[in-house]
Amino acid sequence: MPKPPNDAMPHPPNTESPAALVNFIFRQLPDDVVDEIKAAQHGGPHESVISVVGGSAFAAGQDTVTIGLVQNHAEESSLPLPHGVGKGGYSIMAGDAIFEASAQGPEAGGVDAAANTFMLLSDADFIIKFESGEANDGSASSELSYIALNINGWSPEGGPVVIEFQQPDQQVQPDGHQPPDGNYAAVIATAEADGANSLSATTALALTVENQFSFVTAIAVVAV
Repeated sequence: MPKPPNDAMPHPPNTESPAALVNFIFRQLPDDVVDEIKAAQHGGPHESVISVVGGSAFAAGQDTVTIGLVQNHAEESSLPLPHGVGKGGYSIMAGDAIFEASAQGPEAGGVDAAANTFMLLSDADFIIKFESGEANDGSASSELSYIALNINGWSPEGGPVVIEFQQPDQQVQPDGHQPPDGNYAAVIATAEADGANSLSATTALALTVENQFSFVTAIAVVAV
């Protein structure tokens, strides 16, 4: 499926409503895929799905800042599917990760900053992923968000349908914003799973060494 131009790039809906998230996914699918779902005999026992989202940020220098946020949510539903498909029984997942790093030192070129995000997903039929990143010598950021849908008793021919919207990494010039004096690190991770046999877990770490570096990392896991 061809990607739309950047100015037409959709944005993930700012909601945890299963119906709104499923509607968003169906609006991105080609008509032939929607027709295939309509014609299929699906439903039946619940199928387990697992999602892992995380990232990290590192900054080295006399004054450094690293910040991280990870959120992950999963829910099973018996509501009918949209676009005339009907037949309920699916799992919907959505999450995001944002990591930023910046550094300043007494000498030019004596700083470093890096940030990355990632996701792992098992047994989903449709996955829509958004990624972006920026970097220069003294700052870096990485952002990822996703929405995924698994329909019980049905799988697309040829495996999962994955749609990616990616902004290329950008080399940005410093904007005059400087880290505060000292070394600062903060990170938050949340996970929520709603279902009869669900699981959610998080792990997070923030570390600083005075006049040297800041580091954060976090992971959020959900399963339904």
